[in-house]
Amino acid sequence: MSRSPREVILRPLFTEKSSARLQTEGTDAGGRRLDALREKGVEARLKYTFEVAPDANKIEIRKAFEAMFEGQRVTSVRTMNVRGKKKRMGRTMGRRRHWKKAIVEIADGAVVDVLEGA
Repeated sequence: MSRSPREVILRPLFTEKSSARLQTEGTDAGGRRLDALREKGVEARLKYTFEVAPDANKIEIRKAFEAMFEGQRVTSVRTMNVRGKKKRMGRTMGRRRHWKKAIVEIADGAVVDVLEGA
């Protein structure tokens, strides 16, 4: 069964850490200087963060990203399940939903306008 790319990739995530992964100058998300990494021969690749379907696997995420943003080649996909936080509503305790996050790394020199495609 084949799903459309919009059923696999639900929305882009914009956090402080995911914004740092998109930088080409300054420091990366781990606090390392990017110019020092380039001197060692390590090229910083752009990484985009998305909320994906909970049952999606890495292969589906890769194909969905490449279909949504044509001409982009994905080099790696990392996924993680995020547990919903416990929240209090008056006297009762509730829980936000569990969700899945994917970090997609693309080939060198490629820039994607995530707001336009997703």
